[in-house]
Amino acid sequence: MRLFAVENLEKSEIVISKILSLLMEWGIRECELEFEELELDDEFRFFFFPCIEWLTDEGVIRTGEIHGELGGTGCGSVMNPVLTSYGLNVLGTRIQLGETEEKLSDAVKKVSAGSRSYAQFGDFVGDLLGGFTKSIGS
Repeated sequence: MRLFAVENLEKSEIVISKILSLLMEWGIRECELEFEELELDDEFRFFFFPCIEWLTDEGVIRTGEIHGELGGTGCGSVMNPVLTSYGLNVLGTRIQLGETEEKLSDAVKKVSAGSRSYAQFGDFVGDLLGGFTKSIGS
C-alpha cells in the first residue's frame, strides 16, 4: 500500500510541477488550460483537477471557471489560471532539497522537464512538496 501512496504522491508532484511551469511561462494573460497541455500520459489525468483545486486552495494560483466532467476523468478546462502574487513569492523562495538548496521555481521546472531522477534523489518528492508547503506557510 505504501508504494501505491508514494506513486500517487509522485504523480501529484509531477502534475503540480507541469501546471506551475506552464503558468510561469504564460505569465498573466487570458488563457485556457486543459490536461493535454501538460503533455503527460493518461495515468496522470485523474490528478489534474485535484491538483488545480489544491493549488487554488493554497492560494498559489487563481482561476476563472473550471469546466470538468463528472467522474474525475480529467477532461475539461480551467479558464484563466494565473499565479497569484503569493504564488510568485513562494516560487521565488529557496528550499532545501536533500543536501542542495535552490529556488522552488527551478526545482519545479526540473521536475516538469523530467530532469529530476527519483531513483537518484529518493526523498525528493517529500522534500519538494514539504518545501513547497513550508514556503506556503511562511
